[in-house]
This record gives sequence, C-alpha cells and structure tokens, in this order.
Amino acid sequence: MTKGEWIAYAQAHLEVRYATQNGAYRAGRIIRPEGCVNHSLGVAQPSVEVMYSRMNRTDAGWGVNAILGDFHVGEGRVILCMPYDRRPWGVGAGVRGSWNDSRIQWEVCEPAGHTYAGGTMVGYDVAKNQRYFDRMWKLLVAWNVFVATELGYGADAVNDHAESYLAGMGSNHADMGQWLPKHGKSMNHLRHEVQAILDQEEDTVTEEQVRRIVAEELERLLPPERIYTSVDELPGWARPAAEQLLAAGILQGDQTGRLHLTEADLKWVSALARLLRLTEQARLCLY
Repeated sequence: MTKGEWIAYAQAHLEVRYATQNGAYRAGRIIRPEGCVNHSLGVAQPSVEVMYSRMNRTDAGWGVNAILGDFHVGEGRVILCMPYDRRPWGVGAGVRGSWNDSRIQWEVCEPAGHTYAGGTMVGYDVAKNQRYFDRMWKLLVAWNVFVATELGYGADAVNDHAESYLAGMGSNHADMGQWLPKHGKSMNHLRHEVQAILDQEEDTVTEEQVRRIVAEELERLLPPERIYTSVDELPGWARPAAEQLLAAGILQGDQTGRLHLTEADLKWVSALARLLRLTEQARLCLY
C-alpha cells in the first residue's frame, strides 16, 4: 500500500463522535501535539462502543482522543472522542512531567477471553486471537501514519504508555508491551513500519505525462483518421476541387504520385479551389 492508501484506510474507519461528558473534554485544555501515546486497555473488552460509553461520563476519570476497537467483528473502527489538540487524561505523571501536556493519545481494545494479574495477561490464547491482532495491527499502523501526517511529527515520537514511564513522563503501566510481543511485535516494529510509510515519496504526475496520457486515451477512444491517397478515394463533393488544384500544380502528391489528405485537408482543398476560381474570374474581367 502507498502512503496515501494507508491514510485513506484510516480515514475510511474513522468516526468523529466527541465524548462531551468526559472530564478531559469538558476541561477544554489545549495542547500542541508533538507525538502520540498508544495505549491498550488492560482489560479484555473488544467493543469500541462499550469503551466509548465508559469514557463519555463525567465520572470517568480518564479520557483519550480516540478509541480503536471492534476487531472481533471486522476490520475495526476508530472513534475520535476528542479533538486532536484537546489535552487527554491518559498517562498520568512521571518524575519529569507528563506526556498528557504534549501528546495525543488513544486506547486500543483487547479481545475477550483473558484476565490480568498485575500487568500480565492471564489465559490469553495467541492462536485464537491472531486474526483479531492482525486486523488491529493494520489499523493501528494506518492510524499512526494518518495522525503523524496530520500533526507533522515523525515515527520517533510514536510511543506507548510503558515508554512514557521510562521517559519519566507518565505513570507505571505495562501497555502495550504486555500484548504486542505475544504476536511477535513491539513498539519498535510499529515505529519502523510507520516511518517506512511516512518516508514514501508521494506519486506526482508532470504536465507532460498528463498530456501523453490524454493523447493516448483519445487515440484509444477515437477512430483512426482517414487518409486519402488518390482522387478516386475522395468523397464526390471534394473531387472537382482536388482535380482543379492538381491541374494548377497547387496540389501535388509524393514521389509516387500518392496524395496524403485528411478530412481536415479536404476543407482547405475546397476553399483553395474556390479562391482559385474567383481569382481566374477576376483576371478575365480585367480583359
């Protein structure tokens, strides 16, 4: 897929529905996003609607800009719960501050069927959940590409909650490192894939290429132009004029005597013959 196709894929699965009852939304604080934080729920809940409903409450106590889910029933959905520049309540605070002040954030829904002990998944069935994960990963990559392109940051600013803690910019949570490695992925894989797509050159078409494409298409659609090579091939209305110009030496064939007249040429042949007759008539009048 091209960069444009990845972006289009994300947009095709995006729904804007602000969680207006959420505390982070209602606080109305604005940030200038310099990167993003990817979260996974830390609970077995695949439904994006369930998580949206839990967030769209005054007592939620958390709030992110988007939620990705529904991978159990299809390719997935993204609900944009808050504007891109609305300050989320996502990572809390660390010893050096909080990425809530500078990073857009989203939650990724996890499949059903497992529990947690601390930050560790218990009873997670990798084989059973592989299809879910593959769908999730594709939309997660597309969504990260789309937002990074929209907000103008690079893949080096794509992180998860666990990395916010390591950077001293968030609380101590395991996501998404508790989940991705079970399917052979990591945040480094995500950054690598996102950067590779961001580095793709956009397809551009020059004016010359456009002209060539149009000419080729017209040639394909229009019938080939008729070429007349002798007087006998000409339509009846054009023969007298052509014979007159041939006799006057104005119209000549090639070395073999063959003419090369198109439909457009016949109009000029007729006009020149009429002009020749008028000139002859004027000359005779002078005498």
